[in-house]
Amino acid sequence: MSRKDRILLGLALLRRNQLLTQMLDEAAAQYLGINTTDGRALDAIDQAGRITAGDLARELRLSTGAVTAIIDRLEKAGYAKRVADPDDRRRVLVEPTAKVQKLSSQIYGGPEDALIWAKGFSDADLEVLIRFHEQGRDWLEQHLAHAEDLNASKPGKKRLRGRGRA
Repeated sequence: MSRKDRILLGLALLRRNQLLTQMLDEAAAQYLGINTTDGRALDAIDQAGRITAGDLARELRLSTGAVTAIIDRLEKAGYAKRVADPDDRRRVLVEPTAKVQKLSSQIYGGPEDALIWAKGFSDADLEVLIRFHEQGRDWLEQHLAHAEDLNASKPGKKRLRGRGRA
């Protein structure tokens, strides 16, 4: 197989995996009884561990008002909670609850599942995978920024621009 064919096969597999990830995330949101936007917010909160509403809004590229409503819904469902910032009593942080972490592990599995999945990869293989995902993240950030620029140039509602940490 030529290098070009390998690259195109890799991209085809990546696209398929992105589709499967989206479908899994939709099924997870359905299981949790939330919508997919709230599910994305919950994932961002979980990845951060703790995050301010403003940072979450930038991460999701949503208004602070929309994020406040999301946090309210997640808190009501028992999946996230507001906590005082230990470094600044005026600030509030949002963090995932043990309830959502337990339910998420039922859907996605836990760290031990990742260790089992990665068993067949050498350390060198894992380094390549990490580099691939880092470069992919940068590529996606660039294309997302470009798509946002295209959307911003169209007449109508403008969206917020986040800094992204995916």
